[in-house]
Amino acid sequence: MAVITISKELQTNSEKLASKLAEQLGYEYIGDQLITQIAKELHISESEVETFRKTSQSRILRFVDRYTCSIVQKVVDREHGCLDDEKYYETTKKLVEQSYEAGNVIILGWGGQCILRGKPNTLHIRLIKDEKVKIEEVMASKYLDYQAAKKYIEREEGDLKAYIKEYFNEDWNDSHLYDLVINMGKTNVEQAAELISAALKHKTG
Repeated sequence: MAVITISKELQTNSEKLASKLAEQLGYEYIGDQLITQIAKELHISESEVETFRKTSQSRILRFVDRYTCSIVQKVVDREHGCLDDEKYYETTKKLVEQSYEAGNVIILGWGGQCILRGKPNTLHIRLIKDEKVKIEEVMASKYLDYQAAKKYIEREEGDLKAYIKEYFNEDWNDSHLYDLVINMGKTNVEQAAELISAALKHKTG
């Protein structure tokens, strides 16, 4: 059993890659939707029903206790992602650890590279893309001018950097946190999946 964590910059096709890997490896992909799944399972947020029609029930739910779920409710109520909220950290840490115990999972985000650092049978991946390319893509997808797109990326990625610094005292960009760094501006999803699969085989034997 193994666990892959993926840390990503914006515009790196991270969700598509995680889904592709999960399909190829027969792993479960756990991203932000896990909180939605738990919320729905416990009838916390009816507004998330539509998301649930598109996702299967997660086996990870077996590992979730009532304490974690009480935190999840607060996170969902506050539109999870409040990175200055201690409860968000408590939730993500616990869920990442529970997912690790379950094994054969791909964890996208949530500081998994820090929470599971040094754990056996883990592969930590970093997805990056050149800033200019990211800005151009955001300009096109969100109909923003250059400066607005640049500020959008800085704000979104700034929250992610701040989370890693605040709770783990680590630099989000430190290559020592990762086993493999992939430039998604030069690598497509299929190629990246092949690279990660090969790295996983090498690391886990």
